[in-house]
Formats: sequence, structure tokens, C-alpha cells
Amino acid sequence: MSERTELILEGDYLYHKFTPDFGIGSIGDSNLAPAGRNQFFGTPWQYAKSQQTTGTATIKHQLNDNWTINGTLSYQNYNRDYFSTERIQWSGAEDKYGDWKRPLGRTYTEEDYYLAQAFVNGKFKTGNLDHTLLAGIDADQITTIGKAFQIAGGTSYDVINLFNPSKYTRRTDMPNTWDTAKTKAPVVRFGAYVQDLIQLGEKWNLLAGIRWSYQDAKGIDTMRYNMINKNDTAFTGVSRTDKAFSPRVGLVYKPIPTTAIFASYSNSFTINSGSDLDGNPVKPSIVDQFELGIKNDLLNNKLSINVTAYRIINHNLAQMAPYLKNGDPNNNSLIKDLTGETTSDGVEVDIAAHPVQGMNIIAGYSYNNMRYTKTDSAGSNFVEGQRLVNSPAHTANASLFYTFSAKSLKGLRLGATAVYIGDRVAGWNNTFANRKAGIDRRIPIKGYTTLDLTAGYSWKNFSLLAKVTNLFNELNYIVHENYSVNPIAPRQFLATLAYRF
Repeated sequence: MSERTELILEGDYLYHKFTPDFGIGSIGDSNLAPAGRNQFFGTPWQYAKSQQTTGTATIKHQLNDNWTINGTLSYQNYNRDYFSTERIQWSGAEDKYGDWKRPLGRTYTEEDYYLAQAFVNGKFKTGNLDHTLLAGIDADQITTIGKAFQIAGGTSYDVINLFNPSKYTRRTDMPNTWDTAKTKAPVVRFGAYVQDLIQLGEKWNLLAGIRWSYQDAKGIDTMRYNMINKNDTAFTGVSRTDKAFSPRVGLVYKPIPTTAIFASYSNSFTINSGSDLDGNPVKPSIVDQFELGIKNDLLNNKLSINVTAYRIINHNLAQMAPYLKNGDPNNNSLIKDLTGETTSDGVEVDIAAHPVQGMNIIAGYSYNNMRYTKTDSAGSNFVEGQRLVNSPAHTANASLFYTFSAKSLKGLRLGATAVYIGDRVAGWNNTFANRKAGIDRRIPIKGYTTLDLTAGYSWKNFSLLAKVTNLFNELNYIVHENYSVNPIAPRQFLATLAYRF
């Protein structure tokens, strides 16, 4: 027996199409209440509490007209406490169409992040060549703490029916939970880099640089709590050390003063927080990026048009693991899979215009084709050639702002911003096993456009800003790399009155 579920967005309604294949036919579409406007899938007590604290100190010292030294120290703490129902799951009963279980998820994560960096930049000459040098070092440490929980009565909360909400009495009580394990994952990173921008005459500039990175992911400390006999156990996982040189090079050609053609290549060594399914530190991601573009300043700098084509290859994309090692759904974003190589090919167009005094126009368009290009053909791995979920092919934006200079309207500023997000896919990418079984875990989502209007006025020490977002009350959805589908914010009116002393 196989099954397929589709989430179809149409107008103000959320449709579920559930097709169990029993060899005796199937059921069709059923209309639920407007999406995002009730708590059909959730509970009145669920919560997701997040808190972030940040502190930064910087220092800058001018050695002379050509050289400066800069330094930064910063600290950030982030924690998230989460307890809620998760994405619904088929109940497994062949004779109960539309019956789905509501599972529960409980997580707690905390991160402490320390950063220190120092760099020097300056200008000098060698012969006829002008150099702009940047060199520095940086170090950071991130410690991630996670907790695992046991939920009284298990993770299955209750059963609901998608087609007949009144069939079952939905639970509303909040189950008790208690800690079963605590993990601590410290990662230390150090880097040193040097970069030189060399002016090769009037029309050519060369950028060359290299970075050396060192990452030490300590073995994850785990404490497991036994609530029955109080026999707690502690162990430390395997440590991992990675080192890499990351080069970058770019070339700029200016055939005329208002036009620049550029090409660049860069390689980056990206750390990944969290652990894999075995509790070991996640390997870093190595990313290659190629760019080719042209920049034009026209009409005496009143119009700027930039076009860039790029290719980005991530040789080890890390994503939240959909399932734990025992097969249970994973609700912890710090447990990750290295899903294989991905390639993004795209084009970006940026336009900025100042046609008249006080008017600013900014517009942009982006095309991106992000798909899996190398994966192991094992059943649990993703299918090569498939576009990644939550990666629209087309996006665009445009904004227009005008500041009045006439004496009678001085201080008044009006603006409008439009944003377009194209068709994309929610859910999970399909694995080879899914494809073999004829199961499609992806959820197609249509594109949408929103329009925001703003008006501001300043007079002496007073300023008033009014804004309406999503003017036409567009109903669409924000999707993530799982079955999370949340409605975008509806039409909102905001006003801010400020006084400057």
C-alpha cells in the first residue's frame, strides 16, 4: 500500500488531497477552513520562545594617511524553547480516510558565540603599480547546547480528521515533559587572510587573496538522565579538526570610465554547526563561486544598471535531517545531514535611477536554478537534478521614493515597494526510494506579489512615519525545508511618531 498527500493552495483556502492506493479507488479533494486563520493543526498552549542578546565593541586607529588598524570584539547569546504539535502524519488505518495523527515536538537549544578580529588596510606602490592591501586574523568560538525531552504519554498527541473536523474531540491539555539528555558542542575556529587590489594601469584592476582556516570541533559532550533509577551517564563524542586554504581572484576591465566588466572566483570554507545522526560534528562545507558581470553608470550617474551571472557549487550542503537514526521524525534543527553537492546557476539584474531631484528608483530581478548535482544513489539520498525546496526560480523587487523639496511640502516623503516571489516548492526533496515507490513529498506553492506604501513627514524635532504593508491583502505562504507552510502577514497599518531631543 502506498499513499500520497498534496497540499493545494487556492484562493483563501487550503486543500488537502489524500490518495491512498488500496487498489479500490481513492478519495478526492476536501475543503478546509481558510489556511492560517484557525488552529486546526495546532493547540492553544503551544509556544516557541526565542531570545537573543548581543554586545559589540570596535576600535579603529589611523596610523597615517595610508594605513589604519581595526579591531572588533563581540558576544552573542541565543536560546530557543519550543513545544508544539508538529506536521501531521497519516494514522495508518486503511479504513479511516482523512484520519491523521498530531505528533508533538519539544526542543531547547542555546548558543554562545564569541568573536575577535583584527585587520590592517592601507595603500602603497611598487614601481608603477598601486596596491590596496587588506590583511588580518579572526577567531571565534561557538558552543551549542541542546536538550532532549520525554513527553508524558508519548509523542502522539491525538487524531484529527482532515475532512470532518468534528469527528474527534481535539485535545487541548498540555502534557508534562522532563529532560532526558543534554548535549554540549563547542567549535573553535581561527583564520588568517591577506588580499591585494592591484591597479594595472587605467583600465585593469586585479584582486588576489587567500585565506587559511582552521576549525576544531570538539567531541560533543552528552549527559543522559535516567529518571527511574537516577543512573545518569556521560560520554564525549569524536572530535574533528579541519584545515583549508581558500583562494579568491578577480579581474576588472574598464573599457570606458562609465563601464566595468568583471570576472571573479572564490572558494570558501564554511563551518556547519550541530551534529550528524551519529552525534559527531558536521563536516564543513566547501563552496566554489564563479561570477561574470558588467556595471554601467549612465546619464551622468543618474542611471546605474548591473548584470551578474554566477555559478555557486556547494560540495557538502548541510540541512536539517528529516528523520533521526531510529526513523522517528526529527524536530531538532541542530541534527543535520550532508545531503550532497548542489549547484546554483543564476542571473541578477540591479537598476538604480535618480531621474529628478528627490526621486530614487531601485529595481532588481533574479533568476536562480538551485538543484542537486551529485548525490549517492542510495535509497535515502536526494535525487540528482531536482530543484531544492524553497528556492524560487524568479524573484523581483521595485521601489520608488520621492522627497519633496518645495517649501510648502518640505519634509514630506512618499514611497512604494513591490516584491514578487515566484513559484516554489515546499515539503522535502524526494529521495531515490521515494521516486522508486512513486511518492512525491514536494508541495507546489504559487508565486505572489505584495505592495507596501509609506509616507513620512518631518518638522523640526518631530517625525511621523506611516506605512501600510501588503496593500491588497495577498494570501500566500512562507515555506521552509520541511512541511512547515505559514501564511504571510496580512494587510497591516503601522504609524510611528518620534521626537528627537
